[in-house]
Order: sequence, then structure tokens, then C-alpha cells
Amino acid sequence: MEKKCSIIIPTKDKNSRLYLTLKCLEPQVDENTEVLVVFDGCTKETIEEFNTFTWKMNVQKVISEKNVGRAAARNLGIARATGDVIIFLDDDRLTEANFIKGHMKGHTGDPCVVLGERMDAKVTEFELLDLMKEKNLADVLSFVAEHSKKEFYYNIKKIFVKKPRAKYRFMAFITGNVSIDRSLINEIKGFDEGFKGWGYEDTDIGYRLAKLNIPYYQDNSIICYHLLHSHVKSQKSKEELKNLKYLKHKFPDDRVLGSAIRFYTLKARLEL
Repeated sequence: MEKKCSIIIPTKDKNSRLYLTLKCLEPQVDENTEVLVVFDGCTKETIEEFNTFTWKMNVQKVISEKNVGRAAARNLGIARATGDVIIFLDDDRLTEANFIKGHMKGHTGDPCVVLGERMDAKVTEFELLDLMKEKNLADVLSFVAEHSKKEFYYNIKKIFVKKPRAKYRFMAFITGNVSIDRSLINEIKGFDEGFKGWGYEDTDIGYRLAKLNIPYYQDNSIICYHLLHSHVKSQKSKEELKNLKYLKHKFPDDRVLGSAIRFYTLKARLEL
């Protein structure tokens, strides 16, 4: 029997990016796929504008009036998901045509984690608005691909998943393009909502999955393009360091995780 999947996309007031994310998914969605968008404390205007968008696929809205954060928002999506496999995608990631099939191909055997390729795309807000009006999806993806390059930081992280059970494979676990058997998510009880602000709720869940000896598989043919956006580096670094402290407190005596945390702490302080 063919497995079904649930795609969970948390969002916070980024309709132009979200629109393009869903536009890329639309041709791929069939009866074995459900799409859940979690509105995490979005403004009334954001939701009203989203309601004007029309799709040939069913998009389930999960609305949290309060901004609960990345971990809790994804848990809201997990609670509504019915698929055998959960694909986590961000609201600013455009996917190639084989995205869903590529992830599902990796889940034909025992429960596992499948990681896709990540590209960084520099596209202006004006260009995004033009892309929203473009009818030909191939032209949208072609334009974005021309303005993309491999995500530098993630390209380094891929060395940790050269083997399915490599010791540090959890360091490559990033929720922008990853899929997991829902049975595993339920077993570890989802994301830890103690992580607030930016960072490491995904490292934590990736680490807990690795502790269960779950294999990780990297598939560079499953491509998504990250539509880069600005952020306040000082605020991000502050939140990052706070979450690293929380992660260290959860597993105080773990040498493997401790090594990773020291690396991440240096990265945060250098604001890489």
C-alpha cells in the first residue's frame, strides 16, 4: 500500500514567499499528499490576503492567534497530520518538481530521516511580486535557480551524513527540507517547545532521533531554493546562544553533543 505524506509549513507574515512555496508544490500534490500551513501569530491582514489565493489542491489552515514559535507551530501541524511520512518545509522554500516523490522514495523501507539539498536564492521583494504573477512555473524556478548557489553552511554539514549512522549526523538535521516517518515523530513526542526564538529546536529533535539509532539519508536530487530575507544578526545571535544553553542543560554529560554545541557557540558568537 502506497504511503501518504503530510507537508507541514509554519509561516509568519510572509505571504509572497508562502504563495510561491505553495505554487511549486501544487502540481506535485495528489490524493496521497496533504498540505498543512500553520499560521503562527499572523496578522489578520495576512490571513485575509491568503484567503484570496486559490489552489487546485486542498490547503489546510492551522491558525494560532498567538505567536508560539517554530517548535510549537510545527507541533500544531504534527497534531493535525495524518500521513505516514511528515515532510517539513519552510514558508520561503521553492521546490523542484520531484520534491515530494524524492522524499517518499526514501521512505519505502524502515523508518528513517531523509535530507534534501538546500540552495540560497537572492531575490528582491519586487522580483518576488513579479514571480507571483508569472503563470509558467518552469520560468519561476528557472529564474530562482539562476539567482541561487549552494547554501554554504549546510554544504559543510553534509559531511556528517556520508554514512547513514554517522556519529554527528544530527548536525545536518535542518527542518527546511527534511522528512521523517510519523511513527518516529510520535515516539519522541515532537519538538521541544522549550526552545524559544531562533535556533536548535531542529538540532535537538535530530539528535534525539540519532540516539534511537535512526539512519539518515542525504539525497541531493531533492532540491529546494531558500528565498533569503534580512534578519537582525544581534537578536538572532542572542536567541541562538540562549537556545544552545538550553540544549546543553538537557544533555549535560553527552560528549558528542557537547562537541557540537561548542562549535555552534563559536558560530553564534562570530555571527556566521
